[in-house]
Amino acid sequence: MLLEILRYNQFTWNKQNVHILNHTLRRLSNANDNSFTIEEIQKSKDWLENATPSIIPKHLFSITYSRSSGPGGQKVNKTSSKATISLEPGTWLDSSTCYWIPSPILSQLQNKPIRYETKSKGILIQCDTSRSRDLNTEECFSRLLEEIKSNTYFETEATEEDKLKWELLEEDFKERKKFNKKKQSDKKRKRSKKFDF
Repeated sequence: MLLEILRYNQFTWNKQNVHILNHTLRRLSNANDNSFTIEEIQKSKDWLENATPSIIPKHLFSITYSRSSGPGGQKVNKTSSKATISLEPGTWLDSSTCYWIPSPILSQLQNKPIRYETKSKGILIQCDTSRSRDLNTEECFSRLLEEIKSNTYFETEATEEDKLKWELLEEDFKERKKFNKKKQSDKKRKRSKKFDF
């Protein structure tokens, strides 16, 4: 019923609400895997909340530097400050390579590719926003972690405010449905021909 309401209202809302709706539908469709225990899921939630780029084992990645086109004036033409981090094809989401990512999160990522995932199941991230190669390298790992966090979702207990919003949405859905049904009925009634005998 909830998904029906959301999909129906998608066509009647403005662009901002449609964006929020699509994000909500994506999260709802990405249901939690029941094969994981409550403890494993709780640990994954804590990991998502507290994880920083420092937890990523950088030795697993190939890190290279090249000439940058970013800010820095003439310095970018003289030094290799653009950072590129990569994982070999077939190694991304492999349990032996991505042992640092909790299993429930890995399970979700396998169903939904992240932006930096290559077609051959590797990883490629580049950054040249800074004049410093070290800062650019750190930014690459930050982007990877942010992408993992934004593509993972675990259900939480709904607040009273959220419940009220969904109730209002449901009422709105019923009213719109009733209105459209009546409109369609009136249209059909006007089409029918009446003959006098």
